[in-house]
Amino acid sequence: MNKFIIIVVFSFFSCHKYNVDIEKGFTKIDRNFQDRNKLIDKIEPNEKYQYWEFVFSNPGLQSGKDKVLRNVGDSLIKSRYKIINPKKGFFNECMPSWCYSYIAYVKNGKVNYVTDEQGLKNFIGNINSLEEAILIAKLNDLWFDSEEIKAGAYKKTKNGYELYLMKYYNCPVKMESIKANIDTTGKFSSKSNGIYFESTDCIVS
Repeated sequence: MNKFIIIVVFSFFSCHKYNVDIEKGFTKIDRNFQDRNKLIDKIEPNEKYQYWEFVFSNPGLQSGKDKVLRNVGDSLIKSRYKIINPKKGFFNECMPSWCYSYIAYVKNGKVNYVTDEQGLKNFIGNINSLEEAILIAKLNDLWFDSEEIKAGAYKKTKNGYELYLMKYYNCPVKMESIKANIDTTGKFSSKSNGIYFESTDCIVS
């Protein structure tokens, strides 16, 4: 059976853009980072595992429901174990259908799973790159706007990263600039920098 994703847009042709200032010394985040695979490729776990894999799961598909986006370690080790889809995960998306991601890893002769946001934070541990910092931001419901530096910029600091990111609201559509701090231990904090776009449109999926 074919499945369709229905997106309903209510538009009243009214939108406003606002000036929002950011601090000096920030660099625009490359639009290529919108490809989540590029972020996943830079994950450096806080521990060394015999084998681990990052899996995208889409239960709504008739075939190819699980796709391994990255695997690290000896594949012969994987062959000794049975990795089973845990039926839950982080980055829950694809509404009104459902998809998610999870990590399976081998430790002390046993298969373990990362299936929630806190688990992914623990798995990543120390923040070693901008890519990991953006993933942590995603776990906190933030992303970046590739068109606007006021919601898509970063600065490396001695303690981690400072970022200007976007919080998106779909009904009515609004985009908010968020100043976020992510230190090397993964500690996250944020504050609003102001709404920079809003309209009377509603997007319902």
